[in-house]
Order: sequence, then structure tokens, then C-alpha cells
Amino acid sequence: MSETTLEKRFQDIIAATDESELVPCIRDVIEGLGGQWFVFVSLHPSDQSDERASHRFLIGCKPEWCQLYNANKWYVTDPCLDYARTNTSPILGTDLKLRTAGQREMLAVAAENGFRSGYIIPVHASERGRIGVLYVGSDEDPRVGGPKMSRNRPLFLGLALELLNWSSRSLRKEILSKYQITEDEVKLAEYVRSGFTANDIAKELGRSAATVYSHFRKFNEKIGVTHITAAVKFAEEHDLFS
Repeated sequence: MSETTLEKRFQDIIAATDESELVPCIRDVIEGLGGQWFVFVSLHPSDQSDERASHRFLIGCKPEWCQLYNANKWYVTDPCLDYARTNTSPILGTDLKLRTAGQREMLAVAAENGFRSGYIIPVHASERGRIGVLYVGSDEDPRVGGPKMSRNRPLFLGLALELLNWSSRSLRKEILSKYQITEDEVKLAEYVRSGFTANDIAKELGRSAATVYSHFRKFNEKIGVTHITAAVKFAEEHDLFS
């Protein structure tokens, strides 16, 4: 892939309005950089729930692999996610430290489904925000496929960051629409996150404390929590703080 074509595909990724536009662009870039398949997941690192409600996926691999991943709940012990939570440097799949038999099984099954060679690219948007993990794979021998992909490390890092940005924007839009959350309610939660009390917020906005508490209650009711601190956590996990 030429430099001009690659740059054009990156611009297409930024401009994509939905996954049907986005995924073919990602696939073109991945193939141009030495891979065949990809999965990108974004999540909030504090999300340890069974439902993994904050996780969002972009899929460009064999559907059988995704079905097995979900059926076995490998997202609970995924060594790639474990690595990404505390690291920002890309790593070859062969260099991952595996702690359990389940993790070894997961990577063995991944190898059977297009990820014989693997390259894992973690990306962090901010200290407390969402993280992303780009898994890139190919059917090539790891001694060949791994070095081929790692030679394009800076471009893979750039791609992973753009995908995290795209995923965060998409998630924010989805959650605001689903729960009918207003920008004013998000702003109130942001004040709370910054340490403001209801009285502080009332003074800042020129409103009464009773009005602020009323807004708190409405926000809590929309997302099904009982306290504004839980609403703040919800907003953080779903990237509502822009």
C-alpha cells in the first residue's frame, strides 16, 4: 500500500459514520501493514462486571473466533487485556506472559482461527479514561508474521489511537441517545467528579441547591442508580466526559 493510499484510508477511518464504513477501511490498513485479521476492543479499566457493559468491539476476523471467545468468557482472563491495562507498548503474541491454562488455551484457539502470528497494540487516551486494544493477526508462521507486523509499530499505534477515538465518540453518542441524557446532566456529573458539592454547583451555575439535587435525581433515575457518585462512575465508564 502506498503512503498516499494509507493516508487516505486513515482519513476515511476518522470520517466513518458507522461500522459498515469503518471496518473495510481498517481491514485495508491492516493488510497494508502486514496483517490479515483484526479485533479492536475499547473498555473502561474499572469495568469488572460479568456483563462487561463498557466493552465495545470492532470485528475484522473469522466469526467463529468471536463466538468461541464469548462462549468461553475469555474476556474475563484475556492476557491481551491484562497486558493492556498496565502497558502502552505493542507486544508480539509470542512474548505475552501467560498465567493460566485458560489463557494458553485461548491463544491456541486464536492461532487456529487466523491469529497464528499476533501483534497486540494497547492504547490509553488518558490516565483515568477508556483504553483500547488492537489485536492484529495472520496465518503466517510467528517467526515471519511477527517481525513483519512489528516493523510497522508507529503506524499500528496511530491506527489504534484513531480507533479508540472513534469508538469513544460512537459510545458517547449511543449512551446519550439510549438513556436520554442531556449535556447539562453530564456537566453536573463532571462537576461532582471534580469535587464540587451540590452547594458549590448551585453557586457556580446561579441556581438553588434544590434545583441541583433535582437534576441529580433525574440523572440517577435515567440510568438506574441511587446516588450521583454512581452516575459519575457510569459517565466515566461510557466516555460521557468529552
